[in-house]
Amino acid sequence: MTDPAAQTARELRWLLLSPPLLDSAPGAHAAAVQQFSAAEHQTISGWLDVIERDPAALFDFVHRTNRSGSDGSSPTDQPRAPSPRLGRRAERLMEFFLRHGPTHRLVAANIPLRHVSPKGDCTTVGEIDFLLQDSSGRPWHWELAVKFFLCTATGRQASAADFIGPDRAETFDTKLRKMFERQLSHLPPPPWDNEHWTPAACTRGRLFYRHDRPVPRTPGLHPAHLQGLWIEHDRLGELLGSDQPVWHVVPRHDWMLPRVPLPTDGRDLGVLAALIEADRPGLATMVMRGDGPGEPPVFVLSRA
Repeated sequence: MTDPAAQTARELRWLLLSPPLLDSAPGAHAAAVQQFSAAEHQTISGWLDVIERDPAALFDFVHRTNRSGSDGSSPTDQPRAPSPRLGRRAERLMEFFLRHGPTHRLVAANIPLRHVSPKGDCTTVGEIDFLLQDSSGRPWHWELAVKFFLCTATGRQASAADFIGPDRAETFDTKLRKMFERQLSHLPPPPWDNEHWTPAACTRGRLFYRHDRPVPRTPGLHPAHLQGLWIEHDRLGELLGSDQPVWHVVPRHDWMLPRVPLPTDGRDLGVLAALIEADRPGLATMVMRGDGPGEPPVFVLSRA
């Protein structure tokens, strides 16, 4: 069984050092795409080596009951169970880096944005993920997104609209529009409103491509972005090794960095897919092999 603290440290390394999904902003948006420089990458990697030798403080920070305030104050010390929400856990991992890492300094995190009506009613209209400074003192506004999309394009070219979420409720295009047109356009409230914050999209995740098609070219994607495969339920026999009892379901909260399961606990993909179909009809489920480190995960699309 994977040690939870060690797994948290591996997730932090994944979040910081895996390639971003984007290489450039879509359209004519002025916001930047966050990417660490080669020097920052090397410095962060060395810092992570130290964290991985003793990840207790990281695990404690990520899984405390209350998060820090927007003013950068320390979080409370009450423990909590690991968060099942991948996005929230990613935010806590990033906040730990910005608080304790070697290259950037956190100014404020999770700043609520409120609108006061003429009648005095206060409504929360959004949130700013992170305000920070890099090593040169330049102020940044980062919005973090950890996303997983399936490419449905059939030709050699694709666009962000061709990528759908596993639950089929969101597309890459709608997420990018929300991020660049809304989230990154927010201006910080007082006392942070007298600084010029450069907006930047911090994107991590994995994009999944048809198992039987070449990967299409999609403008704006990072050339080294993480990839996986997807396949329809009724075509599982076409997948290499589908009849071997080595396949496992990857729970949603492990999508960032799936734990390597024991091969002896696996099932063949046909049996596993039948269980998936009965339990989660109409959805895509991530599976992976347990007998080969480095094998990319696969999404299985249900019949519905």
